Amino acid sequence: RAYLSLPSTAERAEWFERFWVDLDPTPATAKNERRAEHEKRAALARKLFGMSKAPGWDKRGETLIRYGLPGNRTQTWGSVSFSGLTAPGEIWYYESLDMLVQFRNVNLKGEYIFYNSPAGRSSRRELERNQNVSALMEYGVLTEMFPTQFMSPDEVKDLVDFNPDEIDYVASPDTRMYTLQDRIAQIEQEKVLEAINNFFAALDERPTVYSFEMNQKLLPLYFDIASFRGGERTLRTEISFEVPTSELQFTQREGALAADVEFRVLVRDIDMNEVAAAVDTVKPTMTGVSDQARPPALVPGQIVLALEPGYYRIGIEARDRTSNRRAAYRTNVELAPFGASPSVSDIQFASAIRETESNQDFVKGNLQVVPHPAHAYRKPFPLWMYFEIYGLDPDPEGIAFYRVEYRIIPLEKRRRGPVLEDVPSAISSSFETSGYGAAQPQRISVATENLWEGKFRFIVTVTDRRTFRTATKSEDFSILK
Repeated sequence: RAYLSLPSTAERAEWFERFWVDLDPTPATAKNERRAEHEKRAALARKLFGMSKAPGWDKRGETLIRYGLPGNRTQTWGSVSFSGLTAPGEIWYYESLDMLVQFRNVNLKGEYIFYNSPAGRSSRRELERNQNVSALMEYGVLTEMFPTQFMSPDEVKDLVDFNPDEIDYVASPDTRMYTLQDRIAQIEQEKVLEAINNFFAALDERPTVYSFEMNQKLLPLYFDIASFRGGERTLRTEISFEVPTSELQFTQREGALAADVEFRVLVRDIDMNEVAAAVDTVKPTMTGVSDQARPPALVPGQIVLALEPGYYRIGIEARDRTSNRRAAYRTNVELAPFGASPSVSDIQFASAIRETESNQDFVKGNLQVVPHPAHAYRKPFPLWMYFEIYGLDPDPEGIAFYRVEYRIIPLEKRRRGPVLEDVPSAISSSFETSGYGAAQPQRISVATENLWEGKFRFIVTVTDRRTFRTATKSEDFSILK
């Protein structure tokens, strides 16, 4: 409806491109696997099950586009008897999805339709009569894979790459028929009914399945986005990552165990135009078995981009280049300019903040701020937060005076035995300080002894002691056991 409501061909073309960008399973790369596979399936549907009327294929073609080609495709003979007429048809079985689909050529003109409804939507006796395995065998199951005149060996080889089942359409007809009949004989009647129901349930709950979604073991990933004032009319936007070390595959390299993690970011504006992209690689190593030789429990990474204020759609990916496990996310973010006086940047949680003079990662001025986008801390380790203050009013000598107040409030009631009680504030503190210039970096470390397991919110308020104007910022975190 949205597509057809657009008045011009150009607007429809733009809408179409945005539609596929939103469905891209790898939003930080140029390749769109879902679109490529869909278009390949649609071309096959037109080629193998094409019709002159819309949409250009029958129900077999629709099923192919939704779920790919089945591992087993058989043809059932039509029959005429005293009990009635049975139209010829086909049976498709997807083993990996445990899904059985039946088609019938009811009008005998080559247009196949879905044969039945799922159990519970039609007569169970009718289903048992039609779907009984012995009845299928009596019909005479003839295996007829895609005819060779339609597909070349290269096309058949190509198909294996984008279907949920492992298929072999090159085997001899006798071998195929024996394998299929043997398989059907092993399926009990209730299993057949369940497989039929699985298909109709999938139409509602999982209307499409693509090959890259099958048996995909995802890589856990934490990320967050923090913006700071950058150059003229730009914001320093930091996309930070963390991947659990235990989820990475380490291999022996030059006398040490090493992993190889790739992080990608692709930024689009509100019109889906690409405005920025970046790639970074992190290679954690283990040189021994001692605690000092082990990498941290979470491997951090960070990509820094210069973006103008505005609304963006950001694709984020991480990939273990050894095991090829992946994580992919897309998120929307609005980057607002820091125009108020004073104003506070986003709060960046860190696993450590230390002074440094060397050329290291995660450096801001003379500080190394190791990002911790998981925002989860274990007692007794302290909380580390970093933020920047802008728009202070310095005195004639260029010195700005300001006060920092912060509170930590629980987002859940605290449990004391069987009782849940409200705690208005867990920790609060304030201090006054000064520095040269209207912009000041600020780091805060908070002990966790007085916190408990649960979710909390860190709220900071900065007051310019010359103008008495204030700015507030907040961010959530968790305390773990």
